[in-house]
Amino acid sequence: MNLKNVLIKITAIVAVIFTAVSCDDDFNSVGSEVIGDVNFEDDEYNAIPIAYSKRFEKVQTSGLPNNLLGVYDDPVYGQSVYSVVSEVLPSQFNPSFGDNAILDSVVLNLPYFSTLTESTTGDDGVVTNTFELDSVYGSNGIKLSIYHSDYFLRDFDFDQGAEERQVYYSDDINENFGPSLENRLLFTVDNFKPSPNQIRLLTEDDDTDEDDEPQLSTFIPALRLTLVSEDAAAAATELNPDNERTDNQDLIDYFKTLFLDKEGSIELSNTNNFRNYFRGLYFKAESNINTEDENLLFFDIADANFTLHYSFDTSEEDEDDADGDGDITEPIRGEGSFILNFSNNIVNSIDFNFANAILNDGITSIENALDNQDEVNGEANLFLKGGEGSYAVMDLFNGMVTNEDGELENELDFLKRQNWLINEASMKIYINQDEMVSGDTEPERIYVFNLETGEVLVDFLADPTSNQTSPILSVTNHLGRISRDSDENGEFYKIRLTRHVINVLNEDTDNVKLGLSVSQNVNVVASAEGVTPNNTEDELIPFSSIISHEGTILYGNTTNVPEEKRLKLDIFYTRSKSN
Repeated sequence: MNLKNVLIKITAIVAVIFTAVSCDDDFNSVGSEVIGDVNFEDDEYNAIPIAYSKRFEKVQTSGLPNNLLGVYDDPVYGQSVYSVVSEVLPSQFNPSFGDNAILDSVVLNLPYFSTLTESTTGDDGVVTNTFELDSVYGSNGIKLSIYHSDYFLRDFDFDQGAEERQVYYSDDINENFGPSLENRLLFTVDNFKPSPNQIRLLTEDDDTDEDDEPQLSTFIPALRLTLVSEDAAAAATELNPDNERTDNQDLIDYFKTLFLDKEGSIELSNTNNFRNYFRGLYFKAESNINTEDENLLFFDIADANFTLHYSFDTSEEDEDDADGDGDITEPIRGEGSFILNFSNNIVNSIDFNFANAILNDGITSIENALDNQDEVNGEANLFLKGGEGSYAVMDLFNGMVTNEDGELENELDFLKRQNWLINEASMKIYINQDEMVSGDTEPERIYVFNLETGEVLVDFLADPTSNQTSPILSVTNHLGRISRDSDENGEFYKIRLTRHVINVLNEDTDNVKLGLSVSQNVNVVASAEGVTPNNTEDELIPFSSIISHEGTILYGNTTNVPEEKRLKLDIFYTRSKSN
């Protein structure tokens, strides 16, 4: 390439850049005049949604991400009792228990959600960990009974052609499963209270040092219940006073017959045979104190296990008479464990009745209010209750408004032709403090979803905080946390629906009805099935609502609600002054 061509190209490039910069300056200058107060102005439009509540007679409680166990007394809605039945599966099939196997103990271990807050080492080298329990509500004791269940939890719904997964509901345990749930009582704790204390266990020496004394091991706080044989009970050292250790040879013999004596049997050979053989465990919670504050535990049963500890003869002889019985020819006993994990079908029961909850007029039950909802004009109160509870329906833009010509027009049609630039669309949904008992029993979060599909809205997906793993910190732009006054009483929740409203007005999204529920964890976005009164088809409700135990009462849209707290959708927009 010669010098002349190079100079021509350089000159052309400089000219293009100069022209672009000049145009940019001109554009910015013109744009500042257009966007300023001369041609555009900001304004606000208030849409009044039609809102009412629906209650569930039962909700799906199979497939929950977490489970609830215990008794909870909501200060407004009353008492809910949560029990659990679960299948168990062994960590291995076709186990070999060894020669002359003897069952020494059976241990149920159910860890709590907890946070390590402090760790100290004593002069003796013993480490003490201090924990704080998470997701435990209430401080009084409840009665907890644990049974070997003989109810078979099937995988598929044969009424649907054995192709659909069997759905279990919140009333199945109490209404449909029958007495086979309580096949054999294993444990009873008359005054169960979750303890934050660490679990301390003595285990065999690990041969890493010259000390042959048992080693102390510590674990996170858990419900740990132990059945021991008569021989094991005599030699046991109790290290966990917060948990139960029961000498019960009859139950030890019961489990020996169920498992150790079944070595090599078809019952222990594969998943299907085992599930039909042992079936599962039933955790039954009951209130044993007439109080307004019971004890409810939120936990992940998948972390729990049910373990049989046994001993067996080895090929070595006790030449040193380690057991002190004078016999140096007897076989040395080895130790083994058979672990059963909770898995597959796990069902929560929820025993709750809206009829027991009365509004502050002293007459109207919340159940009666929920069964007489005005779905055309809306309601003054919106009842949101987790578990086997209730949710609100919000119908946007389906009313009639007076347009520029003084004529009545469908609100959605009116808004579509305004050609506004929507800056924000949001709601402050106020709490009816006259009906609520404010404080830490109020739900921290509420949740909005597409009532037809159960899916979250586009604002959820676009929320810059949606990647937070903490449920408290996640999706706070779209689903604002509860706002409290100086006395820590809940005032309102603010939810932003900007992108959803823009899509509706641009006809990119159908104007579907929205559901509004409480949420224990907004990161749980899957939906479950629920049955409402006088409805032949199941409706959708978020799992995050079912695993919520709390409830609230919000203000609705009717004129008898104080105007400053009336439900409305505030649309902030920019428009041309020429329109």
